[in-house]
Amino acid sequence: MQKNPCANCRVRRLSPRQRKKQRVAEFQELSFEVDLVFASPMDGEPYDDFLSAFSNFLDGHGLLAGGFGGRMPLLETGGIVARAERGSAGEADIETVVTWLRARPEVKDAKASHLFDAWYGYESKAA
Repeated sequence: MQKNPCANCRVRRLSPRQRKKQRVAEFQELSFEVDLVFASPMDGEPYDDFLSAFSNFLDGHGLLAGGFGGRMPLLETGGIVARAERGSAGEADIETVVTWLRARPEVKDAKASHLFDAWYGYESKAA
């Protein structure tokens, strides 16, 4: 994805209040994508229990997630993880989440993407 060469000029013209509202420059927020492969197809209560445990883990670390669904039974799924409050996820958050997921017996493999802009930087794998 090519960046607009005038984007930096536009951002410099914005006041701090405008940059904060648009979440650009020093107010940029970073997130990351997680892809999961389950050991066996997940469906119903076992999947709900896994999501509940994952949600509780993320809450305890000040993170939240979106996605992680699909057509049941799931063998693979993915989603995005970001900070619950304003701010950016970091490399330590990526490592913590991936380590926790790989330690789960239901998960065969877990991979995380690099950090990207949570508001403007998502790039679909299909693109």
